[in-house]
Amino acid sequence: MSFTSTYAQKPPNYKGIGLAVGIHALAIAGIMAIPGIDLPIKPPTVIETYDVIVKPEPVETIPEPQKVDVELPTKAQDSVKVTPIVERPVFNDPPANRFADVDNGIDFSGLGDRIEVPITPVEAISEPVIAAAKLNSRFSNQFQPPYPSGLLRMGEEGIIAVRVLVGTDGRAKRIELIDSPHDDFWTATKRHALKKWRFEPATKDGVRFESWITLKVRFQINS
Repeated sequence: MSFTSTYAQKPPNYKGIGLAVGIHALAIAGIMAIPGIDLPIKPPTVIETYDVIVKPEPVETIPEPQKVDVELPTKAQDSVKVTPIVERPVFNDPPANRFADVDNGIDFSGLGDRIEVPITPVEAISEPVIAAAKLNSRFSNQFQPPYPSGLLRMGEEGIIAVRVLVGTDGRAKRIELIDSPHDDFWTATKRHALKKWRFEPATKDGVRFESWITLKVRFQINS
């Protein structure tokens, strides 16, 4: 089965086409012929210009330094020395005899009534003479205490330090232990010091007084 279009068999209608084109041309020409109708035209761009007044900023003015005229000395002026004159104040001289020595004071004469100021003599102050206590050399052979027998057999040696209160009679009134390597050394020294030790007591301006003295006793075995 086949189908054939009827439009394909008909030739084109040239008259109709020309008529349509003519009608459109007449319509356009009629519109343009009508008075009072203006086609819209794009308005031109107008740029307005005007002057702008700019006030300048104030500028701080710096005053110029004043010129000082300095006169330089000439050689002739340099050679001349000027000595200033200074007026000194004038004082009235005081009386010739303002004061005079008297037997028991000072006499201020010329200043009114007589005034006597007694002068007290000042005694010279001297430091006291102090002599410290020391061992009496006449009893030096009695100073060494007897060696403890037990420590002697063991061959023990040592040094003991003590403080002794020396009385005005030159004897040991009291004895205190400072250091001892063994108690037997301290016991022997204390017993012997209270019996046999003799001293020269301390003095102050020749007057005896009690004082403490520190001594060391050496226990040594002689071979």
